[in-house]
Amino acid sequence: MRRLAIFACSFAAAAALFVWLLPPVIALLIAAALLAAAALLSLFRTPSCKRAKLCALGLAVGLLWSWSYERVKLEPLRAYCGEEQVISVEVSDLPQETAYGCRVGARLAGGNILLYLNCAPETLSLGDTVTVNAEVVDVSRGSGDSENLYYQSRDISLLGFQRGDVEITPAESLPLRCYPTAAVHAIRSHIDRLFPDDAAGFVRALLTGDRSGLSYRTRNEMSITGISHIVAVSGMHVSLLVGVIMLLCLKRRRLGAIISILVMLFFAVMLGFTPSVTRAVIMNGILLLASLLKRENDAPTALSFALMVILALNPWAIANISLQLSFGALAGILLPTPRIYRWLLRLLHDKKLQKHAPLLSKLLRSGASILAASLGATALTQPLIAEAFGVVSLIAPLTNLLVLPLISLIFPCAFLLLLVGWLLPSVGAVGATALSYPIRAVLWLVRSLAKLPYAAVYTNSGYIVAWLVLVYVLLGVYFLPRKRKMHPAVLLSCMLVTLIGACFFSAWEPGETAVTVYDVGQGQCVLLRSGDFTALIDCGGDSGDEDGETVARSLLMSGRRSVDVLMLTHYDTDHVCGTAQLLSRIEVGTLLLPAVEDDTDNCERIVQEAISAGVPYRFIAQDTALTFDGGTLRLFAPTDGSAKNASLAALLSAQEYDILVTGDMESAQERELLQTHTLPDLEVLVAGHHGSKSSTSEALLSATAPDIVLISVGKNRYGHPNAEVLARIAAIGAVVYRTDRNGDITVLR
Repeated sequence: MRRLAIFACSFAAAAALFVWLLPPVIALLIAAALLAAAALLSLFRTPSCKRAKLCALGLAVGLLWSWSYERVKLEPLRAYCGEEQVISVEVSDLPQETAYGCRVGARLAGGNILLYLNCAPETLSLGDTVTVNAEVVDVSRGSGDSENLYYQSRDISLLGFQRGDVEITPAESLPLRCYPTAAVHAIRSHIDRLFPDDAAGFVRALLTGDRSGLSYRTRNEMSITGISHIVAVSGMHVSLLVGVIMLLCLKRRRLGAIISILVMLFFAVMLGFTPSVTRAVIMNGILLLASLLKRENDAPTALSFALMVILALNPWAIANISLQLSFGALAGILLPTPRIYRWLLRLLHDKKLQKHAPLLSKLLRSGASILAASLGATALTQPLIAEAFGVVSLIAPLTNLLVLPLISLIFPCAFLLLLVGWLLPSVGAVGATALSYPIRAVLWLVRSLAKLPYAAVYTNSGYIVAWLVLVYVLLGVYFLPRKRKMHPAVLLSCMLVTLIGACFFSAWEPGETAVTVYDVGQGQCVLLRSGDFTALIDCGGDSGDEDGETVARSLLMSGRRSVDVLMLTHYDTDHVCGTAQLLSRIEVGTLLLPAVEDDTDNCERIVQEAISAGVPYRFIAQDTALTFDGGTLRLFAPTDGSAKNASLAALLSAQEYDILVTGDMESAQERELLQTHTLPDLEVLVAGHHGSKSSTSEALLSATAPDIVLISVGKNRYGHPNAEVLARIAAIGAVVYRTDRNGDITVLR
């Protein structure tokens, strides 16, 4: 079976080359050369030549298959692209609400399109035909950027945006291909009815992979503690199902294998054959069939064959991060885990313990098995996680050790309760209520562990990236040589010492006074620092809670778990949307809020979050000065809180170094500020309203003569920063830095 593994791995490598590197014409030429090489190698009978021939054939077939897939399936779809196209599609997924209507997955000429419409989600149902005048964009290959790979890796080849009238024709009956999607929707609705609200979201994620019921905070805590995999339906879940079935069948292994295969197929259909579930079903199916047919049972071969099948259906799936993590985790469990487990067993080997406390000895062995699997999976997935999500969980082994035994209980019980709940709703409801307690225990454990200092470190620090590279160099030195000379204790000590050094240098802050403008897209978040005093001005951007997490991670990696002041200039979403997440991660001494009008519910929501976090808050209705050792933070309240873009402004003055932040203050308010206050010459000015034409007036620039102007801006449709503003800044000789071009900007004194 290892010959199949060589061919399948080569096929996967070819798909990766085609997707990320090779133009189609070059891929064809290389495939032809590989076929010729395979023909030449077939003349030789040595084992190495046979393996080389299989490898060449796998690469050639993989390149040819990927080229054919693009030509046959993707090229016809690209004919629909254009600014004004009338298309007719069949709704194949449940619509999701957006700011301007909804988005919905649909079928078009044998491919998938993600269609953005201006209508409400309730107007669409599975199987409906939608005829619309739309702008259609190709994301199947395009320029090959990461965003295009994101869509096609999920088998979405086109994006459509409504530009004219839309006509919806209801389906007479549900098409057969929509049955799995309808089943998933029915299951998720059933879970919501069966389980209490605080447990239903977790069960939906655990059983169906739908994480929409989990808050961003919970998902982030799972990422920090290294257990996001438990809500990404994969091999663990399928293996648990198979394990429970085999246990119930006792010694009837053949019957258990047949039932397991049927249940796995049902589970895969129920979830719409997502890549991770498909991989798990194929792998477990091969292993069970090998047992039934009394054939060789080889897990690496099953893993590589499952990957080949998934890539045959869509070569671009190789770019799917979920698929990469799923296969990486299982490869980690198959490869380094046994060696780690044997090492842990040697540490736990105690004949007296086995003789006098056999139960404790068995529990320790079970814990060692979980820990070894966690370490093995982490070893092969951590680089992917660090690159994709920017986090390195240090507490993951402990979290997995504590949580996985509970998950092993919760998952099969929830699955069985789902079936019981359909037949006996009252019995299912009682069982669901009982099961919600261990679910709450899992969520409490995750929340508590995520709050521990250095539960995770983050790749926004270059020192942490360097440490991670060093760790894998050390692992290579330890695992690759056959004659190992390094003791495991030496390996762990090197990792720990270098981690401490990386954290120390990440926390080292040069300069006595500094201003940092974070790159949060089209929004604003500014950190003012002078000595031990820190003030955060605004916490928003264009990514919601993610903006608050971005700032929190930056503060944590700089060694700060708290800030003295969090001040909001006004309540526009792009200035406050990350506040709730920040309050959950960073201790805030005082929250300062502007006494200005709020035509949203942002002010009320932020106050409630502050109360929940135990953070004192104040409304600033008049000028206020906060003194600290070596300087002053002056807050300028607007005279008219109802004026357009009325904002609270902040001036940090420390040792003749002055930094001014004005929020979205407009020119009229800037002139009023100059008339009622004497402002010093500035070293740094944070441009108002992201460089809008109506802010950062000539009067303000002339009066304050800043040396440096910082602009917090992202991709936008408003034309920020405005050319006139940039010209005004250039006229006074100030240097401009922009977050959309420079990323995070820090100016030191």
